[in-house]
Amino acid sequence: RSSDLARVRMMKGDFYVIEYAACDATYNEIVTLERLRPVNPNKVATKTSFYKYTIPVPEDLKEACSNEDVHKEFKKAVGANCIFLSSTSSELVILSTNESIIKRASLLGDMHFRSIRTKLMLMSRNEEATKHLETSKQLAAAFQEEFTVREDLMGLAIGTHGVNIQQARKVPGVTAIELDEETCTFRIYGESPEAVKQARGYLEFSEDSTSVPRSLVGKVIGKNGKVIQEIVDKSGVVRVRVEGDSEKNHPREEGMVPFIFVGTRENISNAQALLEYHLAYLQEVEQLRLERLQIDEQLRQIGVGFRPLSSRSDNKERGYMTDDSTSSSLHATRTYGGRGRGRKVPNSGYGTNSELSNASETESEKRDDYDHPHLNDRDLRQRADRKS
Repeated sequence: RSSDLARVRMMKGDFYVIEYAACDATYNEIVTLERLRPVNPNKVATKTSFYKYTIPVPEDLKEACSNEDVHKEFKKAVGANCIFLSSTSSELVILSTNESIIKRASLLGDMHFRSIRTKLMLMSRNEEATKHLETSKQLAAAFQEEFTVREDLMGLAIGTHGVNIQQARKVPGVTAIELDEETCTFRIYGESPEAVKQARGYLEFSEDSTSVPRSLVGKVIGKNGKVIQEIVDKSGVVRVRVEGDSEKNHPREEGMVPFIFVGTRENISNAQALLEYHLAYLQEVEQLRLERLQIDEQLRQIGVGFRPLSSRSDNKERGYMTDDSTSSSLHATRTYGGRGRGRKVPNSGYGTNSELSNASETESEKRDDYDHPHLNDRDLRQRADRKS
């Protein structure tokens, strides 16, 4: 108790006999060494023993200053016994038995707050760097693909306001998409190869060509571009360009005209499949027409059911023609664009069924074939004489 006085009466081994002097009596107690403490040489503390100094804490540093560890170096520099943040006044309270604390604290206060702010900023950056490091480690261990897009196609790959990148990032299982604009390189990271491949399909725009026989160019384009526009719309490619004779950016074989598709790899593949199927159809129709001409020629030779070959048929032997007869000489490049995708191009907006287009163009030919199938040379001459 504070009112008791005690002293060591006897010491034997590790035990001590302590005598306590109370107000009206004394008594002894045997204790071990752990119960004893050295005599305190300091004076008894009073209200005037400590000096106090307070510093207003900036609003953005209140949370940080509530941690006493951040004041360790400041406490040592000013010679304070205790530093803490007052919860009521939001001030930093500095206590010391040395009067010089007031001057030192006033000198170092602003510097102390600046150092706290700098440390907080560096700690925040370190935390971000640590998170990035962890993410990078996870990405490095995950599935990833890297590919490059041609510089002039980067606008299509990114999309309006980055819509294609946003769509690719929404693919389930895709964790990150990085773009190096200087090298036009995309890096896609995902939890599975399927997710990465699907996201790549939205971004990998390219250009590829398919060669079409010159004699079939008009039929592939169709009247007013209807057939080729249908291929563009169904496949989803951004555009198709028919390379003219004056432009030879792509290698071509003799008698062939390149049709150049622009879009994603999947869309280009779909467009090429549609075009190849239509070419096969046109070639079959051409073969049937040639067989009919051979039959007519044989009938003419035996004088039964023959009709003279008109100038229209002569022209047809040289290949199919468009209505404006432009397929025989392609001096200029033509471009047909997909609806609502990419830049608006000439002749865009057409679309119909290719078989209907071909049927309409060959209807007049069929009528010519069947108008007078049984007239011979003499009948034709007599009919001509009567007309004259």
